[in-house]
Amino acid sequence: MIKRLLLKFLATLVIIAFFIEIIPKKNKDIYLEKNLSVKKISQILKENNIISSKLLFMTFVKIFNLERKIKYGSYQLSFSLTTIPVIVRLVYGPKVIKITIPEGFTSEQIAERLYHNNVISDPVAFVMYVKSKNLEGFLFPETYFFYKGQAIEDIVSKMLKEFTNRFTDEFKKRAYQLKMSTYQVVILASIIEKEAKSFEEKQLVSAVFHNRLKKGWNLESCATVRYALKKFKGPLTYKDTKVDSKFNTYRYPGLPPQPICNPGLESIKAALYPAQTDAMFFFTQDNNTHIFSKYYTQHIKKQNSKNYEKNKN
Repeated sequence: MIKRLLLKFLATLVIIAFFIEIIPKKNKDIYLEKNLSVKKISQILKENNIISSKLLFMTFVKIFNLERKIKYGSYQLSFSLTTIPVIVRLVYGPKVIKITIPEGFTSEQIAERLYHNNVISDPVAFVMYVKSKNLEGFLFPETYFFYKGQAIEDIVSKMLKEFTNRFTDEFKKRAYQLKMSTYQVVILASIIEKEAKSFEEKQLVSAVFHNRLKKGWNLESCATVRYALKKFKGPLTYKDTKVDSKFNTYRYPGLPPQPICNPGLESIKAALYPAQTDAMFFFTQDNNTHIFSKYYTQHIKKQNSKNYEKNKN
């Protein structure tokens, strides 16, 4: 008789708990920092009235061996009598946010995109971290899944890991054949990324730059001038090309000191595998199709011809 009454009592408790769990409740924003102990997590949840018992929470976590499976980050949680739904949510992790980083984005543009999608709260801190680690150029353009409040270090690490996976041993061997370091390849690729769109033209632009580097000529890339001036729109003037900046390849020979953006795979390939051509000059009228020349006189003649056709039309 007593056993039957006890079973009925327990069944009643289960039913009550079930209905309490399914009743809609107000969510609270909870942020769990990295490497918090289960005890500290239970304390935070109890203080925010998310769980009914710290002991119950810690007991379930320990029984199912979930101590290392709880993920840090930002959550929206509501009260749970049994604590089980909360534990499941913490093990599953924060809600992911899909972010696509296009080829050629700078760290500033990446920070802005992450900020506007609520992944980070401080874009300046993101840029400062990237600059302090000298990682501009290595934040590989790709579609990622982040979550709100994710640590900047983890975001950068994920993008850097993607670069490491894409820059294969074959690429490293090819860079060695070209007598270039990985960093030099990325710098060149970042300029190519900003100068051309199609892979074929990227290879031709790369060839011109390689030819100029071999002869000790200045690269004379407008993309580096734009980076130096932060003038990313509108035409460049003759005065612009005289700006005193190490990034101005009209004034300073060789590669600029750092990448000017984060290049994609095609630009990296183009930097490593330039087209076979003796062209030394190129220009574009429409910011799309490029015209290449071996000699300066040909280069000027073609420019004048295109200017004439443009004015005529």
